[in-house]
Amino acid sequence: MPSGTKKRRNPRQRTSTSRYQADIKSKTDKKSPDEKTPEKPKGPIVYPMNYARPLSRLYAFTIDLGFLMMIIYMVAPKASGAIFSNESVAPNLVFLLGYFIVPTTLWGRTPGKWVAGIVVVDSDGRTPGPAAIPREMIGKLVSYLAAGVGILWLVFDPKRQGWHDKIAGTYVVENPYSGGPQFMKDFFKTGKKKKSDAEEPESSDAENEESAESDSK
Repeated sequence: MPSGTKKRRNPRQRTSTSRYQADIKSKTDKKSPDEKTPEKPKGPIVYPMNYARPLSRLYAFTIDLGFLMMIIYMVAPKASGAIFSNESVAPNLVFLLGYFIVPTTLWGRTPGKWVAGIVVVDSDGRTPGPAAIPREMIGKLVSYLAAGVGILWLVFDPKRQGWHDKIAGTYVVENPYSGGPQFMKDFFKTGKKKKSDAEEPESSDAENEESAESDSK
């Protein structure tokens, strides 16, 4: 067979395949660390001081408010005025303070904070313990009585502390061991997934054109 009629290989075909495989590998490498939740260590937990965003704290408060409204709606008709009425001021205060103080003292987070993936800690990154009592009783009272300025303070504070946090010496940080915020991460990733899926047909069409050129040669 003459050398001139010998079929030549298309060097671009191997390059495009290897490049495509490298892109897939890089995407999986970037994707795997985000999906993995760190294992919760045994014993006392020291949380990293990654201050929670104001929107995360607002989201947690909204969840707690929804839980409270649901409890009041279910219990008030059956309580016969013993609680959740205009005449039962003391039981109402005990319930509201207990809802925020007890879980924050024991676990550093209310149900809303658990869902939002944030936790209250002290300066060492541990759950506050008894420091949650002045935070919820005195600190928040001062913050709300000041026309809410003490709550809004955390938006501008570099350490995201409200007045109630400064009074008790506490911080609100992200909880990397919580399973609560995973569905939020998946929700915000939806747009990225759709964009990557839309880019895949373009790469496949380019490969088909290159393979057709190689076959014609």
